[in-house]
Amino acid sequence: MEEGELLLSVAVRLNRTESIILSKLDIPLTFRQYRTLTRVAAGCTSPSQLAAVSNLSLPAISENVDALVRRGLMTSTASTTDRRAVVLDVTEAGRRAAEDGRRAIGSFTEALLAGMPARRRAALDLSLREIYDTATEYLLELVGSAEN
Repeated sequence: MEEGELLLSVAVRLNRTESIILSKLDIPLTFRQYRTLTRVAAGCTSPSQLAAVSNLSLPAISENVDALVRRGLMTSTASTTDRRAVVLDVTEAGRRAAEDGRRAIGSFTEALLAGMPARRRAALDLSLREIYDTATEYLLELVGSAEN
């Protein structure tokens, strides 16, 4: 398998595994639901903020938020300062679900790296951050060119 194909295959395999892990939680989540809960819990409280950090459209964010609100994992209330805006928050059940997801994904990633020496882990960390940043730039260029 070529380097580029291997890189993408690893990404797909990790994504699939993570999806299965999150689906088996006491409160099952999709990856997008998990990321939304963690981002809102960290202070990203408007749909437009979520869209910006997620590189998703507002309709996709709204659909995701609506599903989480219906499940009682998030709230969406009218803003007191802007009648057109809503403020998102995570419920206690949503916090528990996000924390369960964080722990489960953490256990998985620790298991992946358990046998790797510290110097190789540090090199992997640096390489993955560079790949992530470059992929983000590429994505933003694609999104920008799609809007023109």
